Amino acid sequence: MGLLDPDTRDGRVIFFLPWMNYALAGTTDSECSITDHPSPSESEVNFILEEISSYLSSEIQVRRGDVLSAWAGIRPLVRDPNSSDTQSIARNHIIDVSPSKLITIAGGKWTTYRSMAEETVDKAIKVCGLKPSSPCRTKGLLLEGAHGWSPNLFIQIVQEYGMDVDVARHLTGIYGDKAITIANMSKLTGLRWPILGKNYIPNSHLFEQKLNMHAGNMLVMLLIF
Repeated sequence: MGLLDPDTRDGRVIFFLPWMNYALAGTTDSECSITDHPSPSESEVNFILEEISSYLSSEIQVRRGDVLSAWAGIRPLVRDPNSSDTQSIARNHIIDVSPSKLITIAGGKWTTYRSMAEETVDKAIKVCGLKPSSPCRTKGLLLEGAHGWSPNLFIQIVQEYGMDVDVARHLTGIYGDKAITIANMSKLTGLRWPILGKNYIPNSHLFEQKLNMHAGNMLVMLLIF
């Protein structure tokens, strides 16, 4: 379970997310120049450290040396052509319809892709007078890995494949019912317990069958493109 605060001292969002026995914290939001290799500045790192300190016990001090890694990315923002303010920046997506009924959607982010698509199609229906045979059906559509998932799936994997409980819980939380596919690719650990799931890094969930699966996916992607 993570923590999200949308109201920091300067209006930016801050979050904590647990990740493989560590914690991810972020983010900043500042104007930057376009570069192929964006990197975080020390002021941005210090902002995050200072901000998260208010959520921790006074006995705990997070220092710069506690940061194992920091990275940055560039998020493109768009100006709303229908806004009277020429400096208006949209942090969500916008849908614009030209006089010739060309529909353009811009902005947005990965986490809102489904609603962006729904709004765009709804706009096309309205603007072009289309008559769909049914309403949007994607809101409740199960994604890959969700069809056979249940909160107790990790128990099945522990019992049937002899995997460590934490590893099984991690796999089902990340991959859903595809965790069974990974379990079937597992190799013997050579230990009495766990029987399957050879770790490459101690105390982590990075083990051989996951690397093999991702390597296979990467190969397929390269062949397709």
